[in-house]
Amino acid sequence: MEFLKNLFVNIGLWFQGLLVGAGLPDIWVRVITLVLGAFVLAFVPLIAMFFLGWYERKIVARIADRLGPNNTGAFGGPYGILQIVADAIKIFTKEDLVPDGANRGVFNASPMLMLAVAVAVWAVIPFGEGLIGSDLNIGVIYILALGSGSMIAVLMAGWGANNKYAMLAALRSIATLISYEIPQVLALVAVVMVAGSFSTQDIVKFQDVPLLFTLPLTALLFFAAALSELGRRPFDLVEADSEIVAGYLIEYSGVKFILYYLAEFMNQFMISVLFATLFLGGWRGPWVDQAPALGPIWLGIKAFLVLFVFQLFQYTLPRLRIDQILGFCWKFLTPLALVNVCVMALVGKLAPYDSANPWVWAGIFLLINILLGALVILVLEVAGRLAQRRKEAELTVSLEEETAPA
Repeated sequence: MEFLKNLFVNIGLWFQGLLVGAGLPDIWVRVITLVLGAFVLAFVPLIAMFFLGWYERKIVARIADRLGPNNTGAFGGPYGILQIVADAIKIFTKEDLVPDGANRGVFNASPMLMLAVAVAVWAVIPFGEGLIGSDLNIGVIYILALGSGSMIAVLMAGWGANNKYAMLAALRSIATLISYEIPQVLALVAVVMVAGSFSTQDIVKFQDVPLLFTLPLTALLFFAAALSELGRRPFDLVEADSEIVAGYLIEYSGVKFILYYLAEFMNQFMISVLFATLFLGGWRGPWVDQAPALGPIWLGIKAFLVLFVFQLFQYTLPRLRIDQILGFCWKFLTPLALVNVCVMALVGKLAPYDSANPWVWAGIFLLINILLGALVILVLEVAGRLAQRRKEAELTVSLEEETAPA
């Protein structure tokens, strides 16, 4: 039973013991362990993507009140679970096309870079006590730095395809990604200031009270920015069919095409896990102290709840225009995120963290967040009324000019 309590760590120690028992030098034991750990860390999210494809179809079917992948005959398996296998086989048999005039090197490297970035982020995600690829003391900065890699991949796809629609879609997507990274970074700064560490593992351990209940406004800012980063509605601009056909990946087919969708699913799941890590206590939960092997299970449950909310937004909200998306970021989210960081810094100085009374400390921050949210609503209400009065005044002036005698 002691082995099962901390199952994953004990499996790693057992494997290291086997290598040492085989007479391998310590350096080779470390190299083999690290390589195998990296393989498992990359393999798990890749396999999870097949399940997520089925999961999203089922969610969409329920939201849209239509049939999901559950009527595919006997070969579809129970509840259509094998449908994704059939889709994978079909994709791998598709012809790989490269447009005339395309830069083949850039065109072919883009999907691989996109997938590599999506996999590399998992290195600093804590799955449990001591269960992390690399507990970097700059884990949050590492995640933010890798985010720029996806923007480079998008630009490579648009430019390398030698297609004006792909290039237009890439530029629009990058403009959105760069804009929404600012409130996202500011939200992460608030989390780091409160937790006192850039390490994702330290942030999880800090959350005696989940930060969602301590910093709800910060969580909303991060969630809104994440919707845009993922291209989820109402910030879905990647595939604006009526304007830019199928986005920056319009010229891709076969395996290269599916690599983008794998990266999109992986990023969606990764952001869900990251949100659970930053704001929902990550792997922490009931009975984890007695059985640390439950940590990944709790993290998975929280991540799938966040993923469900992402998909609920995606399939129930309309898509905004590019000017509305950028205006919402620069005129509302970014100023609010700046004010939020300043207020959280001030409150953190006046009410430092008290490990003996974490709920009292969390209550103070929650109260400040509620007051700040109420102030934001009041400001928006006043601004809306002033705008309405200006419109009424302009309408009155125009009517007077029309009715005035010549």
